[in-house]
Amino acid sequence: MSPSIPGDIAEQAMHWQLELQEPGASAETLAACMNWRQAHPLHERAWQRAEALAQRMSEMRSPNQRPLAHAALRPTLSRRTALKQLGLVLAAGAGAWSMKDTAVLQDLTADYHSQVGEQQRYVLADNTEVELNTDSAINVVFEREARRIKLLRGEMLITRDKMADGRPLSVTTAEGRIDAALARFSVRQRAGVTQVSVYQGSLVINPMARRQLAMTLQAGEQLSFNAEGAITRRAAALNAPAWSQGMLVAQAQPLQEFLAELSRYRRGHLACDPRLANVPVSGTFPLANTERIIFAVADTLQLDVRQFTRYWVTLQPRQA
Repeated sequence: MSPSIPGDIAEQAMHWQLELQEPGASAETLAACMNWRQAHPLHERAWQRAEALAQRMSEMRSPNQRPLAHAALRPTLSRRTALKQLGLVLAAGAGAWSMKDTAVLQDLTADYHSQVGEQQRYVLADNTEVELNTDSAINVVFEREARRIKLLRGEMLITRDKMADGRPLSVTTAEGRIDAALARFSVRQRAGVTQVSVYQGSLVINPMARRQLAMTLQAGEQLSFNAEGAITRRAAALNAPAWSQGMLVAQAQPLQEFLAELSRYRRGHLACDPRLANVPVSGTFPLANTERIIFAVADTLQLDVRQFTRYWVTLQPRQA
């Protein structure tokens, strides 16, 4: 059995398919697509499967084609909607990609979600406020003894300054459970790691491993943990995270890390020349326009912005 394709790589392959279907695709676009395909074996595998999907969908252009395929092939659809429907068709197409944990299917099954580049705020039935950062999804379960929120992906800020029914709140991630009474805190799901920051109140962290004892986290603390227990514990600000105010803040952050964080708020590939990886970036940037952030940082650091397409951007040393 060939390995499954991660959802983000699958969607990138779909992006390139749509880019190359644009009338008059440029030589630079073709070159950028080829660079992406050659960057990793999974990229090429995803591309081959995307091509196979495109061929199957082309063959489905008939009066009897399925409604979903017909909708996905309509040129009037937005790119985001087309990508979602392509993912659905592909997921249903003899298991070509393993999509059960990808953003596409999570968005369809989650109780609440946000798309890339947006923040969403919800008030639950018990008056708990939940703010979702970019590309996040949660499920909410109200049980007799407690309220449960499951973070499927991404990041959220929870504000619980009163309990309408006196029931505690539990937040679960892939690495464990977080128990709270009255508190304000954020939870971020990373690859194999959960990061929790407390702004008000206190929390109890229960890693997945049964032998690991519970840990208490107070206001002004941040904890990163995996299924086995704590990884790092450090001081955290007492203010809400900058993203909840629509801002991105950097303080002498290496450029490579800064661009990786900024990439969460836009689609496509965003990187820098390896020689620039550790150049420090400082500033406060409005997230409403990521393109403006890229050019502002490039101008401040006197770098060139190389754009193959709107989905493939690289910062490089400025040419003399």
